[in-house]
Amino acid sequence: MSSEKPSRSDRSSDSTELRESLKVWLPIILLAIVAFGFTWTRLEPPAPRELKIATGGSNGSYFAFAQGYADYLAENDFELEVVETAGSVENLQLLQDGAVDLAILQGGAADDVDDLPFESVAGLFLEPLWIFHQADQTVERLSDLEGKTLGVGADGSGTQTLALQLLADSGITELEADFRPLSSQEAEQALLDGSLDAAFFVASAKTPYVHRLLAAEDLELMGMRRHRAYRARHPFLSSVVLGEGVIDLDDNYPSEDVPMVAAVAALVSKSDLHHALVPLLIQAAQDVHGEDRLFKDAGYFPTDRHLEIPLKTEAAHYLEHGPSFLFRILPYRTATSVDRLKILLLPFIPLLLVVFKMAPPLYRWRIRSKIYRWYEDLRELDHLLLSEPNAEQIQEALKIADRLELEVTEVSVPLSYMDEFYNLRMHIELIERKLADLSADPAATDET
Repeated sequence: MSSEKPSRSDRSSDSTELRESLKVWLPIILLAIVAFGFTWTRLEPPAPRELKIATGGSNGSYFAFAQGYADYLAENDFELEVVETAGSVENLQLLQDGAVDLAILQGGAADDVDDLPFESVAGLFLEPLWIFHQADQTVERLSDLEGKTLGVGADGSGTQTLALQLLADSGITELEADFRPLSSQEAEQALLDGSLDAAFFVASAKTPYVHRLLAAEDLELMGMRRHRAYRARHPFLSSVVLGEGVIDLDDNYPSEDVPMVAAVAALVSKSDLHHALVPLLIQAAQDVHGEDRLFKDAGYFPTDRHLEIPLKTEAAHYLEHGPSFLFRILPYRTATSVDRLKILLLPFIPLLLVVFKMAPPLYRWRIRSKIYRWYEDLRELDHLLLSEPNAEQIQEALKIADRLELEVTEVSVPLSYMDEFYNLRMHIELIERKLADLSADPAATDET
């Protein structure tokens, strides 16, 4: 069974159609690319690839958690520099000064600051207030610490801010007790060697020094019997319970439920943090804190609750609705690029539709103009025939008709327009026959 090969004329027609299509479509495509590129450069720039986060001391939980965020971000080609600080107060100052992009702040650290130039990304975890005292002393309320030597946290730390607030609520200032601004390491050692009567620590239950202090035989953990009163005074605080046997089930430690207060540590950013970073940061927080179940059910954190600093709009939407469709099905970098492209295309698509709708009529006009441009000459020849031309005029008209026929034979048009092409050739032949008939009839060419 043989197959027919396309003829040379068919191939020529196909080539013509391709050339004509390119002449119409190529300028439109190039114009669209240029317009797209120009608009793309005017969009909000992509998210920065390098960030800084203020944490706390290198031995503290903030620093360790931030390292976890850095590892998660590194998987998405972002670099998070973890900045060691004295604590939440210094973190707050660094954030205000623009020295860092992010900070972990203890609840209460920003309680007295107005017109904050930053926003919360999420609440990260509960930080209980641990108050350890010497076991040979009876301490049931904060007011029982009057006249004692107290470790209230290092200068610049959130621990000191909270400790001084709660002590003041109980009527104890530096006039009624000996306040020592010690770091967590210094306070731990001072408690163990007996040079402190009590010390305040705001830290995650996973912090190593908390476990060491809980295991010390000469120390006891104070329960906050009036936790509801402190929570009422300070909305950033939550009431939590360290359940019986949670720390050591075999030794049943603690031997009974211990009521405590806890602040929510929050991830806070500058107000101008790129919105595309919010999903990634919350995902990092979920990866690090999502399975913490000591005081809350797994999956409770990150959260939008118990925050002093207003939540970013993008963060509120993410925490309520979860990741968008793009971020669920695509890797982060791809999703952010598509998201930027979507913002660009929404206004751009209607314009493209209009332009591309104009292309087919423009194409038809170009092809037909190649055919119809000879009809003006044909019309003049036809008018000449109606005006009783002389012999000289007929000969000149025949030359014009021959030229038209020669030009038309050299023109190539797409197959879809061949009917109009052949109509043109038939009209030229018709005019030529009429002119030839007049030229052959001497009576018709006599000059008047």
